[in-house]
Amino acid sequence: MKVLVAEDSKYYQRILQDTLSSWGYSVEVVNDGIQALEKLQEENGPKLAIIDWVMPGADGLEVCAKVRSTINKSYIYLILLTANSSKEDVVKGLEAGADDYIVKPFNEMELKFRLKTGERVINLENRIMQLALTDSLTGILNRRAFMGRLESEAERCNRLGKPLSLIMVDLDDFKKVNDNYGHLVGDEVLKSVAACFSSFLRKYDFIGRYGGEEFIICLPEIKAEKAESIAERLRVSMQEIVVNKQESPLKLGVTASFGICCLNEKVQDVHILTKKADEALYLAKAKGKNCVIVSESS
Repeated sequence: MKVLVAEDSKYYQRILQDTLSSWGYSVEVVNDGIQALEKLQEENGPKLAIIDWVMPGADGLEVCAKVRSTINKSYIYLILLTANSSKEDVVKGLEAGADDYIVKPFNEMELKFRLKTGERVINLENRIMQLALTDSLTGILNRRAFMGRLESEAERCNRLGKPLSLIMVDLDDFKKVNDNYGHLVGDEVLKSVAACFSSFLRKYDFIGRYGGEEFIICLPEIKAEKAESIAERLRVSMQEIVVNKQESPLKLGVTASFGICCLNEKVQDVHILTKKADEALYLAKAKGKNCVIVSESS
């Protein structure tokens, strides 16, 4: 795990860097509070930080307060490093937003276990965030998380003049699977379809569960023609899925209908993009299911 050390003393910089590195941490060192805030605001900045109380630019209290008021993307665990152990100063530090504190000169084992506490908090927060963003059955993005990411990706592609294709997928006659084989098999089908689709996607594509048996796929920098080709591969591949492998293997030949729309001069808004892809999906249903339809708007 990456740890930020914000300390203007070369002596303590060296001690902290050597000690933390020996414990397996990746250490970044800055000399003042302004640099500390810049590092903590970075997209992949440290989630653990040791902040000295007295620094140029901005002191430890200012850094803690600023982090708590402005950085909301994920939690950052802050340990305040101070030369004063008075209760009044400790309370000030905690009120400013510090999670913990340690007094100079510090005991190495005390520091180690305070960092371990911070790690547990960060890992728990990451786990909670993961659960909030993913569909519990399939492990892919849930609808809310997918749409949030789609908004950001569409904004980026529009800004750069790049294409972006959206594929809406709805399994055909899925109720019959549940009725004939039970919901446990139905759940296995949904998980297997999500895994099948995911295996075909690039690392910067992303997939979500849009509803019960509906999936949605974003293909950044892909035009409609290429998206149609990808959807055809998905359509064919999913029919080979085998479920219930441990007991009585079932190859159900599950099919799906696919609707596609692409960002362009006429479609630049995410809501319109989704609506047009959904309309193409229902046209695929009306045309007999198990097929791919590209929106005329693409």
